Amino acid sequence: MTSELFEIDLTDGPALTLHERATGDIAQRYPWDSMDPSCYPPLLVERARHSWTLRALNEFGSATVMGQLVQVLGEARVPLDLWSLAARFPAEEIHHVELCARMAMSLGGGTPLTYDPGAFAVAFDPSLTFLQRANELIVRECCVGETLSFALLSGCLRATTHPLTRAVLTTLVQEEALHGRLGYLYLDWIAPELGPAEKERLGRIARQTLDAQAPLWEKLRSTTKDGVTREGFLLEHVNALGWMESQDYIAVTHETVEAQVKAPLLRHGIRVP
Repeated sequence: MTSELFEIDLTDGPALTLHERATGDIAQRYPWDSMDPSCYPPLLVERARHSWTLRALNEFGSATVMGQLVQVLGEARVPLDLWSLAARFPAEEIHHVELCARMAMSLGGGTPLTYDPGAFAVAFDPSLTFLQRANELIVRECCVGETLSFALLSGCLRATTHPLTRAVLTTLVQEEALHGRLGYLYLDWIAPELGPAEKERLGRIARQTLDAQAPLWEKLRSTTKDGVTREGFLLEHVNALGWMESQDYIAVTHETVEAQVKAPLLRHGIRVP
């Protein structure tokens, strides 16, 4: 395992021109000048810079895994329409990396983060068939990970009124919407062919994925009274910089796990223990 500093960059040549034609000129499409860090407490701004940098790193990891998903689905020879939908996801995640990084820059710059470049890709049991690998990655990343991500980003979008934060989160939510849905489109296709042992295995995969994310929400303890958080920040400032209230993260997560992860998996014969 090798830790590296998380840094991203763009070229200044023809590749950048082609990139902007494909994604739009991000520098012009979003109201970056509307974000004034001096309007918020310095400590809150520092936390927001870290949060948006971490979001950029998480999207970076998602782009890597979505690239792996495209490979695995091809190796499993899934139907072309499912494969084609998945092929869009790496580019969308890379777009999100840039947006989140620019949000951090608009607040004063990203914060130093280190990561292991080899830690993102899923390591499969070598005894699994290509199709079983596809099943696992779909459940892990789409049915659980992306479904939760979409719900939480949607909650943050509902909470904020700041024009820049709304614009960025709107793009993230719109482009993330299909990422979770693909999981269940895939299961619509494959579920009738899944045997009891494979369904049980996929249920365990879903449980492991949920358990890995649980500590993120269990440590949230902040409360709000009369529009002020326990730390003394105005809730409107917290929302403006891209967060929900802490308790809303917990509520959205629990609701999403039950209604949008466990229930639809069970409808496809996969019970999450």
